[in-house]
Amino acid sequence: MYQESEHIHILIADDESLARKRVRKFITESTIDCTIIEASSGKEALHVIETYKIDLVFLDIKMTDMSGFEVLQQLPKDKIPIIIFVTAFDAFAVKAFEVQAIDFLLKPYKKDRFYEAFDRGLKQLQLSQQHIFQNKISKLVASIPHLEGYPIIENTSYIETLVLKSKKKYYFLKVSDIKYITSSGYYVEIFTETNERHVHRISMTDLLSKLDPAHYFRVNRSVIIHKKHIQEVISEGAGDYSIVMKDKTSYALSKKYKSDFLNHMGIK
Repeated sequence: MYQESEHIHILIADDESLARKRVRKFITESTIDCTIIEASSGKEALHVIETYKIDLVFLDIKMTDMSGFEVLQQLPKDKIPIIIFVTAFDAFAVKAFEVQAIDFLLKPYKKDRFYEAFDRGLKQLQLSQQHIFQNKISKLVASIPHLEGYPIIENTSYIETLVLKSKKKYYFLKVSDIKYITSSGYYVEIFTETNERHVHRISMTDLLSKLDPAHYFRVNRSVIIHKKHIQEVISEGAGDYSIVMKDKTSYALSKKYKSDFLNHMGIK
């Protein structure tokens, strides 16, 4: 069982040297007796964890060769150390961490937030809770197995309500009620769960930038869809796909958006 006087091994896995330097600085300013090892890629992180007895890892999710989740997926369950995620993901991914009670540092983070996460990780070591943590990690990876396909973005607030104008009146439409959006010249047509149709003057690109990419996808030049309303994705042959919505509306998936969409949906 970990005691404060014991020597521990900490891995900092991040492809940005300045980010690694910052974590190292905060660790060395603490009173923890430790050896710090750095990894600048996912592959290097895998090698270090498999070769040495690593007690705790600061794991960046966005690395150039593989994501932090891909690193975890390639490790045997009993080799997963205590992990503190370092992420610039949006609120969807953060919520996934919170559900499994897994700690994370959301970039940019402050020094006191770093030590809060660090202390929690050390307490898990002290209580010999590695096996409990490993189960949580397994559940996280199983519940969102394709998270590495999500667009990696800086922490951003997306709109929850869309303000629509009709003559002299303004309507407030909940974004979560939208099924899909189609372009119509300089306007878009918005279709809702209650089968309402609204016309709004905005470009598809501008509107998409306001929507959470964890839930809304552009599938071709003229269509944005809400993930929860997809019924099935059909392979039409020759690399072509169509997307069938729950209301039986069907849209072609264009080559431009095919790779990102299929990866996100876990379709290989």
